[in-house]
Amino acid sequence: MTVTDLRSRLSGLTDAELDLLEERLRAKLWQKRWDKWTPYPWQVAPQQIETLGWWLQLGGRGTGKTDGCARYMVEHVNGPACDPRLKGGHRMAIVAPTQGDAVEACVNGPSGLKGHDPRVVLRTTSGGTYARWPSGAEAKLFGAHSPDDVERLRAGGNRCLVWMEEAAAMRRLGAAITHSEMGLRIGPNPHYIASTTPKPRTELIELTRRADVTVTRGRTRDAHHLPQEQRDKLIQKYAGTRMEKQELDGLLLEDIEGALWTRTRLDSTRVGAAPPMVRIVVAIDPAAKGGDESDEMGIIVAGIGQSYIPDRIGFSRRHGYILDDLSGRMSPEECMRKAAQAYHAWKANVVVAEVNNGGDWIGTTLRQIDQTVNYKTVTATRGKATRAEPVAAIFDQLAAHVVTSLPELEEQLTTWVPGDDSPDRLDAMVWALTELMLAPAGNLAAVA
Repeated sequence: MTVTDLRSRLSGLTDAELDLLEERLRAKLWQKRWDKWTPYPWQVAPQQIETLGWWLQLGGRGTGKTDGCARYMVEHVNGPACDPRLKGGHRMAIVAPTQGDAVEACVNGPSGLKGHDPRVVLRTTSGGTYARWPSGAEAKLFGAHSPDDVERLRAGGNRCLVWMEEAAAMRRLGAAITHSEMGLRIGPNPHYIASTTPKPRTELIELTRRADVTVTRGRTRDAHHLPQEQRDKLIQKYAGTRMEKQELDGLLLEDIEGALWTRTRLDSTRVGAAPPMVRIVVAIDPAAKGGDESDEMGIIVAGIGQSYIPDRIGFSRRHGYILDDLSGRMSPEECMRKAAQAYHAWKANVVVAEVNNGGDWIGTTLRQIDQTVNYKTVTATRGKATRAEPVAAIFDQLAAHVVTSLPELEEQLTTWVPGDDSPDRLDAMVWALTELMLAPAGNLAAVA
């Protein structure tokens, strides 16, 4: 049949017939994609997941964790109805570090729901953002970053399945689990699936020790869908390091011998909200060579509280609080813009930036972006371990606290060993607490 003949036949169809043809073609395309999928062993779900239990995929980069969970959710939608009274039989939830991550990775991305079922559509209404199927089944999308995200989860409605994407990267992982679990009430077997590169989060460690959690693990070296050259280069670059074990082999590392901070210590000092502050700083640890975007810029917001509170030995002092972590890979201009925004948003007293490591550009760039920011530089005259140890001691004295959770910063704190290159977020936090609690000019810490 020629193209002309095909167009002629299509033009003779009614709207209802065209809709039916489109539906059948979509179904064939979905079936073709569905049949082509070849899973890795760790992408194969357990035959049975207990009620309120978990299937947890821990894997290195490129091991298809998102892909496996998306496949599972599509299978779930096309399986028996969890509640026949519901249109489509299923109401599910997808929780990611941010709602944007849920949209990009879990729905629209090449490994997301649309990659397994092209019939999925994304809809945003006054009630939220949803992935929906023609049957009427739906998955509501949530983030786990801000207090507002937690409130949305609290009021998120009842669900039959919850997918936690990159769980270890969620700033409010504990609250996300608590509030989503309260809503797992639809059907005879509501449960979780989760996909994440492992990081030393207390909640994640506790999950792996539960009897109702099935854990599958994948390694980058075994991810044959990735080009062999790429796998070889990653393994060669990180061979023998913690990064290889965690980011490539998918191992969940707990406390590291020799690290100045431990997960237990951070948990023991953690607070759910910051008290009133007497002074706030935004500290910057710049990337080398004026902001190579392959390196991260460390930007940490910290404050010192108004109240005098006993520390570990009963000594009354003002305590330090790590309020926010805005670090990331960015240009010098974006870094200064983000620091200036944080300065105003937190009503900070000063922006503090290290200038040892090619950071002379910081002051110039900041002045070009916002001349109203109070800015000072600091220069390291001691080694990084020597600077970090007094700050770690403040945590040991129970006088410094992480507010809620800051997963990327906490990972650096609990995995850095003196002698290794100190990472950006850790350095910025050390500068912040040094300015607030240890520097002679800014020391508001101790009273008898």
